[in-house]
Amino acid sequence: MDHRMRVIAALISFMVISSPVYAFIPGADGPVIAEEALEGGNATLYCDTSTDILNDELMLQVWYKDDVPIYSYDARISSQWSSSSFNSSGRLLSDLRRQPTVLTVTNLRGDDQALYHCRVDYLLGPTRNVGINLTVIVLPSQPFFLDEVGNKVEGKIGPYHEGDTLLLSCLVIGGRPPPRISWYSGEELVDASDGASDIPGVKENELYLPLTRDNAESLSCRANNTPRVPPVKATLKIELFLSAYNVTINWVRGTVEDALSAGRTAVVQCVVHGSYPQPELTWWLDHRHLTQHSNQSWNNATRKAQSFLELTPAVSDNGATLACVATNTAMAPGRDSKADVIVLNVTYSPIVELSKLGDGRLNEVVELDSLHLECEVRANPPVENFIWYFNDIEIRPHSLWGSQVSSQSLLVEEATRRHAGRYSCAARNSIGETRSESININVFYPPECMDHGITLVKESLKCNVKALPAPDTFFWHIQPTDEDVQHLTTGSAILPLTQITGSLSRNLDASCEAGNGIASQEKPCKRTFSFELLRPPQPQQCDLAYEYEEFQMRCLPVENATYYEVSVWRMSNSNSSLMLERRGSMGYGMSQALAQGEGVPWLVRGPLGNLRAEDEVGASACNRYGCSGSLLLRPTEILLNSAGVPWWKYLVGKDVGISIGAVVLLAVFILSSVLLIRVARRVRSKPAPVIQVLQLDEVAREYLDNLGGRA
Repeated sequence: MDHRMRVIAALISFMVISSPVYAFIPGADGPVIAEEALEGGNATLYCDTSTDILNDELMLQVWYKDDVPIYSYDARISSQWSSSSFNSSGRLLSDLRRQPTVLTVTNLRGDDQALYHCRVDYLLGPTRNVGINLTVIVLPSQPFFLDEVGNKVEGKIGPYHEGDTLLLSCLVIGGRPPPRISWYSGEELVDASDGASDIPGVKENELYLPLTRDNAESLSCRANNTPRVPPVKATLKIELFLSAYNVTINWVRGTVEDALSAGRTAVVQCVVHGSYPQPELTWWLDHRHLTQHSNQSWNNATRKAQSFLELTPAVSDNGATLACVATNTAMAPGRDSKADVIVLNVTYSPIVELSKLGDGRLNEVVELDSLHLECEVRANPPVENFIWYFNDIEIRPHSLWGSQVSSQSLLVEEATRRHAGRYSCAARNSIGETRSESININVFYPPECMDHGITLVKESLKCNVKALPAPDTFFWHIQPTDEDVQHLTTGSAILPLTQITGSLSRNLDASCEAGNGIASQEKPCKRTFSFELLRPPQPQQCDLAYEYEEFQMRCLPVENATYYEVSVWRMSNSNSSLMLERRGSMGYGMSQALAQGEGVPWLVRGPLGNLRAEDEVGASACNRYGCSGSLLLRPTEILLNSAGVPWWKYLVGKDVGISIGAVVLLAVFILSSVLLIRVARRVRSKPAPVIQVLQLDEVAREYLDNLGGRA
């Protein structure tokens, strides 16, 4: 039955597609969307097949080109069909999973331009139509050039002379829509008038261009009929003969402010711009043609010519004229050459060298010692005056260097740190001024405190001093509170706290002095430190336990702790405050606890002795810098009950036995005394009685001693 239904559905689909259809009327039958695509490219056609009615289903989708079916999809049997004439090369690609569905036409041809529309049939809803007006843009052909007599021109045209008029035509074949043709000189638009040709399907633009130096760049003809792609263009070089418009002579080396030194070779350069073709450059000295030691180069792209000349002037050449002449042999006389002329100035300017006099190295002086600099000069004509510079700034009289700053020597009686820097001197004569190379003067000084003197960096003290040269020895004086002073010497500014002996749980007075071999530090750096920040944190996880017939506190170890303390606080007799009953050690540091824990931290333990209900127990983490605050705990009733002593143990206990014995002895003593008194009364007439001393055993004596102590 299912196969039969599929056959019937296929026949119905075929009949719908193959039967004549009414013409699609844009706007009336459905909306129309405009779309553009390039010939040879792809066009994407969208069709919304979603349903508007609940429980509705897509039955059939058909695409038409100018009312002729080219593709269909029958959803009832999941079957697709395409026109063999339109899709002969498999140009149609459909994507029915997207919404709206997509039909892509690849490898577009010019005849693909048409009105396409999509018809969608539903089980319940009305038929839907969507139109797409596809415009296929056909690019024009490559532009080509014709000269004024109709000959085709490629690559280059000319030669021309400046002022000639160029007549040139640009033609373009085909293109839909018809292209516009524009002329460009380089990147500058020179003509956009466009134009038509007598030949059908051909566009033409004729250019009349007076040639100048400014528009002698390459010409390009550009045809464009769509903004989707850059214009189609063709380029043509213009060969234009030009004379040089600028000739310049420059000294390359061997001069000082354009002054030559007698007997010293100098190099001079002649630069020529704007000539085409390559000009010929010649050198002339007082009408004498110089042919040796010259050489010429040419850059056709920039139209720049250069020539270098090595010249060794003599004293007799002072005032002579040096000329560079550029000649374009392709041009008529009178317009073919241009020159530049300079007058030689041959002289002997000062030669200056700066030196430091006195002891020590060239660039070193100790603070408060004298600084003596000498400007050594050779010059012709003689030097007129000297100028001194400090850090490239001219030294003025009555400044840090005193008033004598215009002579050949610069003397500072007592150098300070403000005198450290770069020095140079300049010598001037009637020809010019020459400045020496700089020398850098360093002023050495002893160490001084800076940045709070001493700072704490992690677990080290740092002595912050400034000095030149840098200190190489540091003397430390360390005194923990209530302890002796410790004297230490280090080779760096860092003193680890591990090198300090004694307790660091309270304040520490520290001072340091640095030495750099120049002089002793005048004032040591001093500071008092408290190392509370280096103490371990307070324990967070502790509990009370009754083990081994005594109370114990157990805690998880914390970071930076080397040992722990436990304390017991007991309520005073007045029941108004807690008093410290006892304090003791509670184990070892965190590293040992972790090492024994094998993944789980080992508990540190501390014995507490007996506890009462109102007692409070504290645990503190400690290291050499002191202890943290205490974590306080109070024993629970359950814990106190578990630690209680059975009543019968009180009878066999040592203290209870002693008490009972003492009571018995006391009763015997009282009874004996009463009997003695009665006997004495009966024998008053008898001789004086003898005092009897009752000797107590050791148990009774100890009990009485205890009573006396309590009293």
